[in-house]
Amino acid sequence: MSEKRFPLEFLHADALCQEMPSCGAVIVFTGKAGAIPEELKRLYPQSHSRVFYMEDTIGTRLPGILSAVEKLRVPCLVMHPDDLPGMGAFLPSDARVSLVSQGTENPDHLSALLEQSLPGYFTWIGFQRYLANPVVLEKLSDHYMETLRLGEFRKNHLMAEPLLREASHHFIDMRCVRHADLPDIKHSNPNGLYAEEICTLARYMGLSHHFQLAVVYGYPSDCRKGSFTAKLMAQLIWHVTEGLAVSLEEHPLQDAASFHRKAVQMGEDGQELVFLQSRKSGRWWMEVPNCKQRGTPFYISCSIDDYVMACKGEIPLKWLFYYQKSNNFS
Repeated sequence: MSEKRFPLEFLHADALCQEMPSCGAVIVFTGKAGAIPEELKRLYPQSHSRVFYMEDTIGTRLPGILSAVEKLRVPCLVMHPDDLPGMGAFLPSDARVSLVSQGTENPDHLSALLEQSLPGYFTWIGFQRYLANPVVLEKLSDHYMETLRLGEFRKNHLMAEPLLREASHHFIDMRCVRHADLPDIKHSNPNGLYAEEICTLARYMGLSHHFQLAVVYGYPSDCRKGSFTAKLMAQLIWHVTEGLAVSLEEHPLQDAASFHRKAVQMGEDGQELVFLQSRKSGRWWMEVPNCKQRGTPFYISCSIDDYVMACKGEIPLKWLFYYQKSNNFS
């Protein structure tokens, strides 16, 4: 009996062109890939979409590779061991950004990004309150950027999916994983995301039809065969690529007929809140009035919990958040 394993193939950077075979994603390792490809090839795929990988061993080819995959419109994962020089080099002007990290340390990429200019969309997931600079959190709140700390995510993992659905560029600092689940990392912390949780977030990223790039960093460069690092990094890549393979391009503005429209009346004379549920995936969006352009509302990714809250007569915090944002920044 043949056992089909993960369809991973090596590709030279010079072979990135229109004539290359179709693929579901391109993985770029800055430096040596170590045992990660070998561990990835051991896994069983759910889909059959080919995935290419390449190595930028001397650290000079990454900009050209990123430019090529952007032109080809191929999803890309950059695997960058140890620390990341900065986030700005990976971000075009229209990037919609998500960050998964434990706090404002190791180093503080978030503060550096804030000192430049925040993207139009930014969300921060999985941080621990006692490791997060309150000044940074306050600035994000002032600019109506959504955050989801570790405790909130652990109570309900589905809270992260709408946040990641809106992002196109993702950054994952592997030092956010607790020491027990990734002991190979130096300067790790006793508390943090579980291995299963970081893989859940990776899958949510892949499920977004906005996905363009994910940068995974902060893990040891010495990924030996059989090590925790090599196995977890392979499983994380698996979850991203399998999410990409089943991702649906859907939005209420594109195909209204594919959505159930559910209007909730907030009291006898209250505001009517409109929710839309996809007939294909079951995912939810909410309609938020655009105070500066009447008749052209915003459609915001949300969860069924927001709809349930509205049905109980409570205005969801997410709706209020984006209503205020439309008043101040649209």
